[in-house]
Amino acid sequence: KKTFSNVVAVDGVSFEVKRGEILGLLGPNGAGKTTTIRMILDIIKPDQGTIKFDGKEIDDEIKSKIGYLPEERGLYRKTKVMETILYFAELKGLDRKTAFERAKHWLKRFELAERANSRIEELSKGNQQKVQIIISILHDPELVILDEPFAGLDPVNQELLKDILLELKEKNKAIIFSTHQMDQAEKLCDSICLINKGKPVLSGSLSEVKSKFGRDTIHIEFD
Repeated sequence: KKTFSNVVAVDGVSFEVKRGEILGLLGPNGAGKTTTIRMILDIIKPDQGTIKFDGKEIDDEIKSKIGYLPEERGLYRKTKVMETILYFAELKGLDRKTAFERAKHWLKRFELAERANSRIEELSKGNQQKVQIIISILHDPELVILDEPFAGLDPVNQELLKDILLELKEKNKAIIFSTHQMDQAEKLCDSICLINKGKPVLSGSLSEVKSKFGRDTIHIEFD
């Protein structure tokens, strides 16, 4: 639970994400998704409740095992792409050589290899988003938290990001994926937690939710 002044931003939200699973944290804008994520990351403290990683309270050691993609841009605009990636990788404990090799791989994967020496401000919004995605996964985190990761990406790069998320799932990563795009959630998520106005509305595996709340549909063909 989290309250700001008179506004209850998060009220009784509870969920679990396992390794090798993608959980969709869903809801409209202002539902409390980002506040929930910031509490998981220990950026802000909950007023009530506990958040645990493998049964332990979140501490600095555990934070280094988490990769986070914020909804807003958080990059230094005057800094070059490669330097930006290396800086954040070193903050997560990677040595510079390892970070450089991994960065080259991901820049190539995202078709950004030729922009490694460009300043962040010279990139399009979509390419800046790709750099932030690289930063969030470069240190091989065990838990990946992505807040609106598809924002600013064209359809081709949305497909690429979907493939990468499924690869991370195959590598037994736990993934929390926040969005208000229900079609993306349906394609990717194993389970969901839907919140509205800070309160949990429903949660469970996607198949359970569909069977419980899905409606009968009629398919009509016509000339």
